[in-house]
Amino acid sequence: MNAEEHIIEAFHNICHDQKLSENTQSRLEEFVCTAYSPKGIHISRIPELRWYLFCKYMAESDRLQPTVGALSQHILRAQIQGRVWGHACIPQQERLDPMLHGYYKLDDMKLQQKTTDLPPAPKAIVEMVRCQCKSNCTSNRCSCKCKNLPCTDLCLCSTNCDNDEDTLTKNRDSDDDSDG
Repeated sequence: MNAEEHIIEAFHNICHDQKLSENTQSRLEEFVCTAYSPKGIHISRIPELRWYLFCKYMAESDRLQPTVGALSQHILRAQIQGRVWGHACIPQQERLDPMLHGYYKLDDMKLQQKTTDLPPAPKAIVEMVRCQCKSNCTSNRCSCKCKNLPCTDLCLCSTNCDNDEDTLTKNRDSDDDSDG
């Protein structure tokens, strides 16, 4: 992999800048994408690369490269180390605050790495409803029905579900026929 000038400049900025610009972070993201991309594929954004690799290889999420949120935190932590190395000849270095650079404090005041500042998945997926009914999902005890959602393949309800998309569509169609 040949490093382009703007990538080398981004690594230089880690060691010398007090605050990293979005441009520098974007270039570092491009570097990570280059490292993980298959030969002949040029993708410069992490989400697109993760999606490509997932679709192409059906890779488990833990085998994919880091998310944008995880990479951002890693870059912040690398900036602390880079500044120490980059300013090694300066006797009184201006230290970066670890709390603003990828760390948080535990109850015992020890520092812990912050893995990401973004949610693990979009809110819609995190809040996805999945019922565990053992009957046909006709009562409001069904978590899907009480939220006015159809049951899906993720649900554990029986094949006799009355709240699945097919059954609801049939019921709507028969209601439309009786209205006319």
